[in-house]
Amino acid sequence: MTRAEIERKLLDIVKNEKDIPDDKLSPGTALADAGIDSLDALSILFAIEEQFHISIPDDKARGIKTFADMVTAVEELLPARQ
Repeated sequence: MTRAEIERKLLDIVKNEKDIPDDKLSPGTALADAGIDSLDALSILFAIEEQFHISIPDDKARGIKTFADMVTAVEELLPARQ
């Protein structure tokens, strides 16, 4: 799965969990600036783990501050690309 494919899936997940306008979410967007609070972040995290069949460790989850961080975290945890 490419980084662009991961990004598209994550956009869908985030928008499914929280109604965010397209222009509010870009790779450099801080999640807090997009209106994502800690409760939203938890529900998004659970949805990501379910969608990608991965487990995001707490320390890595705490390091997710931007949408790009989210993409990178998922990319690093996915099994090797085929």
